Amino acid sequence: MNRPRTTWVGAPGEQPSSDLVGGKGRSLDTLHRLGLRVPEAFVVTTEAYRSAVTGPLATEIDRRVAALRPDADLQTLHSESSAIRELLIAGTNGHTAETEILDAYQRLAERLGEEAPSVAVRSSSAAEDSADRSFAGEHDSYLWVLGAEEVGEAVRRCWASLFTARAISYRARDGARPTGDAMAVVVQRMVDARCAGVFMTLNPVNGDRSKVVVESVWGLGEPLVSGTATPDRFVLDKVTREVLVREVAEKPTRVTRDPVSGRGVVTVQVDEQDRRRPSLGDAQLLRLLEMARAVERHAGCPQDGEFAVDSEHVHLVQARPETVWTCKPTPRVTRDASGALAHVVTALTSRTKASD
Repeated sequence: MNRPRTTWVGAPGEQPSSDLVGGKGRSLDTLHRLGLRVPEAFVVTTEAYRSAVTGPLATEIDRRVAALRPDADLQTLHSESSAIRELLIAGTNGHTAETEILDAYQRLAERLGEEAPSVAVRSSSAAEDSADRSFAGEHDSYLWVLGAEEVGEAVRRCWASLFTARAISYRARDGARPTGDAMAVVVQRMVDARCAGVFMTLNPVNGDRSKVVVESVWGLGEPLVSGTATPDRFVLDKVTREVLVREVAEKPTRVTRDPVSGRGVVTVQVDEQDRRRPSLGDAQLLRLLEMARAVERHAGCPQDGEFAVDSEHVHLVQARPETVWTCKPTPRVTRDASGALAHVVTALTSRTKASD
């Protein structure tokens, strides 16, 4: 049976497996099938990776990874992993799935009515975001990618991020295959976010499952999930739908599309009058509560997710199982505890970078 090298998020028919579209691709497809708002996207499947990283190239990558000593110093590990990534990028230039990827990008442009839509190109490892293993942040993503040529290069760089020093070390600690998992890549319409953030369907401080905690910042959410920005924090009751806690932080900067080139991201100053203004209103918070409950109800376990809000809508861009409190007995809680979700999430899942 021939497996596709590209597929669409939310395509009719049987839902694709994580082995084909990776954890992120599978999650987005699930969210779409639940009727939630997900930006248009296609997935470059693991089949494309396997068709590109094959033969002598795959053999050489395997040899180099296997030769890395577990006790190697950090400088050696970074140097060797960098060489492996450059080998993969060079060796996949003009790979056999390239035409299909560019054709899918052209179809996305036609769907959106744009000549060259800006997209996020996001790694989606076949091993990431399972309930017992979280590779979140270990692989690369690229925002505001513009044009077919840049999309093709970003896909190959996502493939290569299987072999960063961190990803290799993470797999070694986790007991995964030392030579890496096949990589799928999500190519998704970029949301021009006025604000963005994360939610968790329990309180990460005490495990209280009767709450949803939301954190948000102006602009794109990358500074929040990487722990470099202090977000607004809201705690909502799942049953009464009441906003129990509102903690509004000063937000002096935001990350947004580079206004000069139209591609990539830059950090800019926030207008003085907006720095202490809440980044989310009540209507958006209630919509996030509905979305979060729907995702949790479908999954059957607590979830944490990411969202972006443009001038009109709240968009979900990720959801994954919560991995800290889920396996513990549900605690009895009589009052809410304070704490910062972004810092907890960052410390526990090591989400990083947008280069995501």
